[in-house]
Amino acid sequence: MKKLLTALVVGMALSGAAQAGDMVKMMGKLEGRANHEMLHDDCANCHVDKNKKAIDDSSCIACHGKPSEIAIDESILPVHEANPHKSVHFGDGASCLACHAEHKQKAPICTDCHRTWFEVM
Repeated sequence: MKKLLTALVVGMALSGAAQAGDMVKMMGKLEGRANHEMLHDDCANCHVDKNKKAIDDSSCIACHGKPSEIAIDESILPVHEANPHKSVHFGDGASCLACHAEHKQKAPICTDCHRTWFEVM
């Protein structure tokens, strides 16, 4: 019975409408990432300046760690060198914001030259 309940809970969690990186409604017309919903009630969680416009890597690193510390399943990469967190171009990695955005979908900076390696996130 315990296994059945566990399977049911996991199945329901996986079948939810929003996946981790999906865009969800925040307030008004503003959208944000489903995996950051717990931060959406206070813009200052990420927007560190007094005008709440700017964001920098420090906000990302505070929760997620440095790019080199974020594990990526390299088996899904087209080539080993495609790991954006261990970039041959950017050393420890490009700015988080070069690839990731909270309020819109964004093509990673790698797609400027490597068009087939990454999808819009």
